[in-house]
Amino acid sequence: MKTSSALRKWLAVCWNRLYLYPPPEPLPRRRSFWVAMALVAGATLLFSAFFIWYLTTRQDAFQTNAEDLGIMDQAVWSILHSGIPHQTICNIVSDTNCYSSNGISRFAIHFEPILFPVALFYLLWATPKTLLVLQTLVVATGAFPAFWLARLRLRNEWIAVGFALLYLLHPLQNLALLNDFHAVTFTSALLLFVLYFMYTQQTVWTFVFAVLAMACKEEIPVLVALFGLWSLPFQRRWRSGLGLVLLALAWIGLELVITRLSGGPLLASRYAHLGNGPLDIAKNILLHPLTILKQYVFEPQHFFYLRQVLSPTGYLPLLAPWVLVLAVPTLALNLLSSKPDMYSGLYHYNAEIVPVLIFASIEAVVVIGWAAQWLLRWGRALWKGATAAWESWRSRLPTRGTLAGLSRLPGSLSWGQLIVLTLLMIYLLVSVTRADDAHGTMPFSPGFKWPVIDAHTQLAERFIQMIPPSASVSAQSALVPHISHRQRIYLFPYADQQADYIFLDVTSDMYPLFLNSYSAEVKKVLFSGQYGIVAAQDGYLLLKRGLPAPGISPVSPVQSGPEALPALPTAFCSFQWVTEQQVEHPITATFRKSDSAQPLVDVVGYSTPTPATIDGGTYLQFTFYLRARSTSLPALNPLVLLRDSAGHEHLLSQDFPGFAFCPTTTWRPGQIYMLKTLAFSLGSVHVAPGLAHISIALVPVSRAGSTMMDVQARLPVQLQSASGAVRAIPDARELQLTSVFVR
Repeated sequence: MKTSSALRKWLAVCWNRLYLYPPPEPLPRRRSFWVAMALVAGATLLFSAFFIWYLTTRQDAFQTNAEDLGIMDQAVWSILHSGIPHQTICNIVSDTNCYSSNGISRFAIHFEPILFPVALFYLLWATPKTLLVLQTLVVATGAFPAFWLARLRLRNEWIAVGFALLYLLHPLQNLALLNDFHAVTFTSALLLFVLYFMYTQQTVWTFVFAVLAMACKEEIPVLVALFGLWSLPFQRRWRSGLGLVLLALAWIGLELVITRLSGGPLLASRYAHLGNGPLDIAKNILLHPLTILKQYVFEPQHFFYLRQVLSPTGYLPLLAPWVLVLAVPTLALNLLSSKPDMYSGLYHYNAEIVPVLIFASIEAVVVIGWAAQWLLRWGRALWKGATAAWESWRSRLPTRGTLAGLSRLPGSLSWGQLIVLTLLMIYLLVSVTRADDAHGTMPFSPGFKWPVIDAHTQLAERFIQMIPPSASVSAQSALVPHISHRQRIYLFPYADQQADYIFLDVTSDMYPLFLNSYSAEVKKVLFSGQYGIVAAQDGYLLLKRGLPAPGISPVSPVQSGPEALPALPTAFCSFQWVTEQQVEHPITATFRKSDSAQPLVDVVGYSTPTPATIDGGTYLQFTFYLRARSTSLPALNPLVLLRDSAGHEHLLSQDFPGFAFCPTTTWRPGQIYMLKTLAFSLGSVHVAPGLAHISIALVPVSRAGSTMMDVQARLPVQLQSASGAVRAIPDARELQLTSVFVR
């Protein structure tokens, strides 16, 4: 009996100690509060203005994607036209959830009823930019609950302003914004409002924002239920806490019914490797916890993801595990997924984690403040004890002055706390700024680039006007968000045998294909006889089903197999044409025939890679400027080579997108052509550290297959000096252009 009574008392003590969040004491709204609010509002407006400008400019510069701005735009547009969020865009190459060309309800993939009120904004401005603007404004408002929550917990307006900035600068939230549009990105702000209203015990507003958050994605009700359970021990709010749990359970039931009726859930396959169904998955996790930890937590790539989540807040949330536990469902969802994007730390999958990290960071600062206060009190007591002992000992000595001035600590405790809080806030802001630098999400980040709208992107509008609004289209990823207001829009190569139109840009991202498979697919369509060319210029290609087939053009000595080329208008290759004024790093060198002195191609310039320092994680891209000298050039293949400090030669790239459709056999004498490689990395190439030399070589296509690295297969080259004299390099079969230092 005594043991049972002692256990009950111990449990009662533990339970009482969990009551960490009683009703907060209100703070007076003095002038400092309104000044701080003005600073937060100013930062929010600046954040909103920057991202709205930047994101809408990206759309104008064709830097958005079918996945997922095109998908979401079509879904929202279809709500106004059919009442159901409809989707036909699918990556047929690697997705496991592709459906018929007639499409499927968006609810079969994600449960996002928030799209219905979002669709109302399309009555005012029906464009994908509406989604980008609305998403930015909603996310930006999260700075206010971050400020209010920090102010109440830390009892200081100025430190609270720092937490509003921490939220606005957080790279996980900014990366979600940059990843086109996703309804779940709204939860960065909405869940912060839930946490604030939970803490201030404003039940009605808690439920309002909980419903809005749950409407953004199917897993959010699990978080809301956990928020409700969390409030039971830590706030003793029984009715509101259980109310959140019951609301979340009812919502989960509703979404399961609607998802099933819509043909889903199609994304459940991402967790099929863990078991057959939720119960089997839970069983396997519980029975094999060490295996799960080893494969999905401590595995290097997964563990690096956890570091990416925690490092922007300086790992301080680890000091508040009772708050960080609210992020566990999302972290588990990401870590256990078979899709690497979900644990890359680069996309929208982390949006709902940001509010928990902000709250946990605030609580970590509170913990450190408590610890600092305890240490100061302990130090004061120790000082008083030492002073009393000193006075007792000194009283036995002859009096020679006084030490009364050292009998108290300099300054007050509140100043000490303020100094600690300020230092912690500086640490947090430095941590988040360093994380921003690494991801290039803000204007001050080294890798940040402003999108450029050039003549090429402006030309796309002329092609778009040629496509009827009711026609079905299979288009390249960057083109889809500009033509997605239609019932059937596909991501090329999906439906490229049945769509009314095919719209391509060979200079753009070829996702989900790679260069070889992309060019082969385009040629297959052109040679199928089902499509004819409506227009072709500057790399754009618009095909219509039922027009006369283009046939084969005698432009290549190899007229069979993958080297056969379709007849394309001359203007199609204009994306490669440049003038003398556009050439970077001008030089003069000439490649000639192997068996004669006949000049074939001049190298007139090149661009150096950025950054110039090469390592396994750096992506490089080269640009070369060549001029045709002969009226009948053979088919040539350019190679980018690197010779390292040990004298070993490495093939860096032979992938030039323009060559797939505009080979040297189509070049006009005297015209300068810009050849740009695809971005490549040295991650798979072992390069000896030290000074390395980068060169270009030309190889006849007929000999490039097995003899590509055979030096004798390459064309000889001559370099012209600044004085104009031609200097023959003995047996030179490559042209060295630049040198870089390899770490």
